[in-house]
Amino acid sequence: MAKVKAKDLREKTDQELLDQLAVEKKRLFDATVRGASGEAIKPHEKREGKRLMARIRTVLRERALRRELGVRAAALEPKAGDCSPAVARLAKRAADARRPRLPRSRRPRELSAADRAALRLAETRRVMQGLQRTDPGETK
Repeated sequence: MAKVKAKDLREKTDQELLDQLAVEKKRLFDATVRGASGEAIKPHEKREGKRLMARIRTVLRERALRRELGVRAAALEPKAGDCSPAVARLAKRAADARRPRLPRSRRPRELSAADRAALRLAETRRVMQGLQRTDPGETK
């Protein structure tokens, strides 16, 4: 069995990936049953099958996270609109940084709901930057 790369998996649609995952699960189960009946199963094939299933699940999870973060950012956008200037500046600075990170304040102070939404929105955008990837199968 040839090694399937994640790049090739990203070109497939979600339904194709789910179908391939089901086929791979069935193949591994059948191999386990054959192994119990006395036929030898090659250990490297079992290992490759498990890794392929993990790759498929990873691609599906990345897509789900991207969709979820997009929805979350859209919901936070109107709430974060009227935050205080200091928090807006902090969120903008974190977004512009090479490795955006929101600093923690030493003194806990009460933040308004808009300020909390602005900070959550900045954190959501930071995570979305880490997940930026062209995924042709997602648009099909």
